[in-house]
Amino acid sequence: MSLTVNKKKKLFFKAILSLFFFSVLVSFIQGNELALIFSRIDWTYLLLSFALSPVMIGVSCLKWKMILDAGGSRIPFTTLFRIYLIGYFFSNMLPSTVGGDVVRSFYSGKLIQDQSYSAIAIFIERFSGIFFLFFLVIFTPLLLPSLYSSPYVIIPVAGSVVLIILTLWIARVKDPYVLPRKIFVLVLGLCDRMLSLVRYKKREALLEAMRVRYEKFMQRLETIHGKLVLALGAIRKDRKLLLQLVVLTALFYLLTWINVSVAFLALGVEHQFLHICALIPTILFVAHFPVTLLGNLGFFESVFVFYFLLVSIPATASLAMGMVLRMKMLLLGIIGFFVYMKYKQETGDDLKEIPEKS
Repeated sequence: MSLTVNKKKKLFFKAILSLFFFSVLVSFIQGNELALIFSRIDWTYLLLSFALSPVMIGVSCLKWKMILDAGGSRIPFTTLFRIYLIGYFFSNMLPSTVGGDVVRSFYSGKLIQDQSYSAIAIFIERFSGIFFLFFLVIFTPLLLPSLYSSPYVIIPVAGSVVLIILTLWIARVKDPYVLPRKIFVLVLGLCDRMLSLVRYKKREALLEAMRVRYEKFMQRLETIHGKLVLALGAIRKDRKLLLQLVVLTALFYLLTWINVSVAFLALGVEHQFLHICALIPTILFVAHFPVTLLGNLGFFESVFVFYFLLVSIPATASLAMGMVLRMKMLLLGIIGFFVYMKYKQETGDDLKEIPEKS
């Protein structure tokens, strides 16, 4: 899993962004406010907050297991739980080009001896959560309608609407590549003419770079289209599975709301639960963008601080809450490391066989 020059540059750029977001977060702290918040920790709520983490992972594992079971591939729940923790280690502790989902797919694929279905199962488990999130982003601000007046809420809402439409279009259209091809040919033609008019010396090199980017985009679109078709086909055959996925996904987001609320309570921060419910989907939507390293370190906390200011929760309080969530992620990552070392010793599976993320 050696890194290419481009991937090293990408990791370096993400590291710089992490430092930038941390510098922004530090600017919000005044004097010893952060230390004061942590000095009044309610240990009962803090322990409850940490106890919620394995419950949330368990819900995700149960959803994953149901998808695997539907394909006739039965893996014990405890084994999937261990593999999920290993995925946490890779996603949140290593500045690696190999993500936790790839590791989970690899290990479960080894167990069922079918890497293709394993990848599809991971895709369904993840995508069902993301697709559900799009609807939450659109409708949960109804709990606090004034949020729709903020561009920082309405833009994710509009983005979610577009992504829902695009997803349904990609899934239902037999050849979703026609429109992107036409758009690319049109854009390439316009760029060629403009560059020719200004007599740009590196015109051919720039156009070739655009073609390479386009081909990569089309490959990803083709992969997504294939997985969507297979995923929807599997779900349509089993309506009971669809209902189970919806219920478990809804339960996961309910636990997410409770998780944030309990973290605030552990720090003695006053808040309204409805405000948490209204904003968390938008926060998760924005925080999903892989901007920095190690589980979006720095960016993840910054998004919480920024959005909770919309409901008058002090920046330092939101930062402290984000730090509690980060500590939980790090703890899970550390546990995942020890599980990984033991699992690797038991199975002998070599992660060098895993392809790197592009």
